[in-house]
Amino acid sequence: MTRHRAGTRPPAAGGQPSTSDSRPLSMNPWIVRGILAVLALEAGICVAFLAEAWQPLRHREEALFETVLTATRKDERFVVDRSDPVSRVRLVRPLEEGRIQPYLHVSIEEESGNVLESLPPSPLDWHLLLKHMHAVGCGVAAVEPPMSWEGNDLYHLATLATLDRSLALFDTAVLTVDLQRLPTPRPIPGYLKSSAIPIEKVRGDPGSLVRVNRVIHAPSATAAPNIRFSFRIQESVDEVVPEFVRWGDHLIPSFPLAVAMAQHRVAPAQVTIELGRHVRLGDGPIIPIDEVGQLDWARMELIEEPDRADVPAHLAVLESGIPELRNAAKAAVPRCALFTDARADNTTPWSDHDQLQRLVSSFDALPHPGPAEPHRRFPTWAEVAFLVLISTLAALVTGCRGLTRGLSLVLLALGVLALLVTFSVASHQWTPVAPILATAAVGWLLSIRMARYLPAADRPAPTAN
Repeated sequence: MTRHRAGTRPPAAGGQPSTSDSRPLSMNPWIVRGILAVLALEAGICVAFLAEAWQPLRHREEALFETVLTATRKDERFVVDRSDPVSRVRLVRPLEEGRIQPYLHVSIEEESGNVLESLPPSPLDWHLLLKHMHAVGCGVAAVEPPMSWEGNDLYHLATLATLDRSLALFDTAVLTVDLQRLPTPRPIPGYLKSSAIPIEKVRGDPGSLVRVNRVIHAPSATAAPNIRFSFRIQESVDEVVPEFVRWGDHLIPSFPLAVAMAQHRVAPAQVTIELGRHVRLGDGPIIPIDEVGQLDWARMELIEEPDRADVPAHLAVLESGIPELRNAAKAAVPRCALFTDARADNTTPWSDHDQLQRLVSSFDALPHPGPAEPHRRFPTWAEVAFLVLISTLAALVTGCRGLTRGLSLVLLALGVLALLVTFSVASHQWTPVAPILATAAVGWLLSIRMARYLPAADRPAPTAN
């Protein structure tokens, strides 16, 4: 009978010695480290693709990019254009001070009733007022009183057709409608939809925006490509005075906001909104707002003396008054003619009749983006080289003790990020941060799990409890 030494197991059937299952088989240390480096590198490359393609991660990368720029440019204000991710370019636009633009202010007063056909003005009155403002040289007509009349007789329809022809003379005509919200929603009219800002242009939670779903009185002017509709007041909304209201998936601009868009030749699709920060009108002014779209007066100063030439409607309606209107405009004819109803019995959403004019000028005076400063993304080979460096170093520290290994990878990731920030500021280049963190994190986790496959000589010693 064969005796076995105490504490040993007999050979298994077939004469092969048995191995203990309590410890995995050892592997070549370079194979272990190579597998770790490849897996960590793959994780980093996958996240590098997601950093631009996956919207939530892209927004976080953009926010981090702006945070780094803000920290390195403490005395400089700027905005970042949201460029196409395929371009691999972020455009930084330093802010420049705005300039107040002059305008002609045509006011409808009580004494205007002695010359106008009626008060409030009839379609024929508006035709003459608009026609004469265009003859003076204005390219934008901004009419604050809603243009809505009832009637279906031939004379009424003829005057409406005449009004449409006079509105078509302008590059842009800004009109208003009164809006409200009812329990039963209604589809947005086509003329409002064409003037509305798409909700895709909003960053933030649009659920807190003021909602509307009904036009109180439909406009009588026919919708045309050059006509922009805006809202004037909202019934049952007394506490909030927003710069835009939500109707389904569209945002209707307020009258002052629509006038600023027309002044600066900004289409609705060129407007970007960041709730709690600002409304950016393309290359025009950047208007500070809060989370529900109201003006943030803490970051905005109201212009008390607008640059305007006041003209009463009873003078503007006369063709003989055109030379006097040109003289009132002085050397340069304003681009915009602003029409308001200044009668005492006129219902208006403004605290006084001058507030609207001050607000229009205040928007012009706000900062606007200057020339673009391109920040290009690192070449693909450079980004991969950084990830290879991190994954390789993560593989090399696999045999270290747990605390040393973790501390080494944290210092490695922080060192690479500091190097990237320094290089980015100096060269106006950038790279996503998420791939670097993902490579370091995966390398750290794999180094914990794969250390057991190292030979005993390379394996970290167990720590005492």
